[in-house]
Amino acid sequence: FNIPRTVFPSISSIIILTIKNFPVNIWSHMLVTIRTALLGMLIAIPLGILLAAVFSQFKILRYGMTPITLILVVTPMITLVPLFMLWVGFDPEPRFLVVVVQCTPIILLNTLTGFCQTPVRYTELMKGYGAKKLTTFIKVVFPNALPQVFTGVKLGCIFSTIASTSIEMVAGQPGLGYRVTYFSSQIQTELVYGCILCIAFIGLSLYTIVNSVEKRVVTWIS
Repeated sequence: FNIPRTVFPSISSIIILTIKNFPVNIWSHMLVTIRTALLGMLIAIPLGILLAAVFSQFKILRYGMTPITLILVVTPMITLVPLFMLWVGFDPEPRFLVVVVQCTPIILLNTLTGFCQTPVRYTELMKGYGAKKLTTFIKVVFPNALPQVFTGVKLGCIFSTIASTSIEMVAGQPGLGYRVTYFSSQIQTELVYGCILCIAFIGLSLYTIVNSVEKRVVTWIS
């Protein structure tokens, strides 16, 4: 349909040019984006679950912190990146903190929902057996909430790539986000689409890994 290559190049040209430029112009930046996303998730997952566990035990914390958490979830992270750069500078090392700020509230909200939806009859039965709160939480509440916990983690995997590429677009190299803006400025549309596909591949891979772990852990749900 005579679509200009600057709008949407052919699929074959995207694949060929991406493969050709991958070792030199994309691979090292892809590793940086993967590192940022993974490091941020490794901190966000335990932090989100821990905060959800604390909030679930204290109503005043749950009612007080939930609105703040919702604000962090719905606020586009790219709007906060310039402020973040003023606080920590443009060095690539602390960029994973943006992923932590983006993903922790998402994991927290989903996990908290799971913790608060434990059937009362289960907790009352544990009380009848004289179980302490910690024992009830470990043996009943946490296993019951695992589907929601994994839902939060899978959403976090998706948003981790969004956060990491957002800060790379604003702060500059290295990273796939930077390469997208760079190739756009050079009107190398094929490589722009190639980098976008690499970013999507990272998010999809993280999601698939967590989903496979969930199937092995949450065995009581088909």
